[in-house]
Amino acid sequence: MKLKSLLLALIVILAMALTLTACTTEETPPTDDPEDPNINEPVDQQEAREWWEMVDVEWTENTVALDTGINMTYMVSGPEEGIPIILIHGATDSRLSWAQIVPDLADTYRVYVPELRGHGKTDKPAGVDGKYTVAEHTADIIAFMDAVNIEKANIVGHSLGSMIAQNLAIDAADRVTTITLIASGASTIGNETLQWVYDGDGTDYLGVHGYDDVQALPESFIREWTACTNEDEDFNEGIYMHATSLPYEVWAYIFGGAMEFDNTDRLAEITCPVQIIWGTADVIFSAEDEQALQDGLTSAAEVTFQQIEGASHNTHWDSQAIASQVAGLIADFARE
Repeated sequence: MKLKSLLLALIVILAMALTLTACTTEETPPTDDPEDPNINEPVDQQEAREWWEMVDVEWTENTVALDTGINMTYMVSGPEEGIPIILIHGATDSRLSWAQIVPDLADTYRVYVPELRGHGKTDKPAGVDGKYTVAEHTADIIAFMDAVNIEKANIVGHSLGSMIAQNLAIDAADRVTTITLIASGASTIGNETLQWVYDGDGTDYLGVHGYDDVQALPESFIREWTACTNEDEDFNEGIYMHATSLPYEVWAYIFGGAMEFDNTDRLAEITCPVQIIWGTADVIFSAEDEQALQDGLTSAAEVTFQQIEGASHNTHWDSQAIASQVAGLIADFARE
């Protein structure tokens, strides 16, 4: 009897010990794995994306040193043997502005998307005399073509990029096959919207030099400047995120130079085919500006004007449908 009682007691003690061990194991948190970079990282940080990650495009990012003294980042897509097209973005924009255009072009064309000085991942040096001039941007694009061995290309420019495209067709005519100008004009002298961006209104917004004490533009202004009707929320947020990433002083450099552009007396020197794409809701360049631009192109081999009803200044990203329409116009106009 004593032996049976002793065995029974041992069994009970062993069962209790196993139960206690199991409970302890279930309640003890897992040990951190030093090899797992996500351990102890907040969920919102794990899911955070940079501005360039807000779009999904089959393109390759590259950076090249230019003879003009900067390192320029650019995207490239499409077959190596394809006809080259260079897409030049507007003021405070980046590769993102062409994200919905490139896929429609890259099946046939070799598409290059450089990010201008001060923009994207390209260098952001101090502006000479406090500005990046259109002539300076133009020199960068010529140096870019030299660096990546583009002998001649179809040039597409939006807004500031369209001013650069005009200059390329004048100053480097032998390097340009055609130019497509989106939301463009012959001059920005006295342009009310650009003047507002630079100087502000003295009340709700104080201009690009109005916040020197905090070294940051108001979020409300940047939201207004980057407002978009595109249905892709990630794309819209990426445009805003890029604008907020620009150093405070760069806004002044960009608009200080963009406001001084005037090709009124030089347009007659453009001899290549020219396509103009303009949205009727453009708040920077008016119908009168478009007419002056066309009137000045007296020597161009061809001038084609494409008007898109209801489209904004950012014509090529108002919506995916309009982006595809603009891509079709670019593709149809490009030449060997």
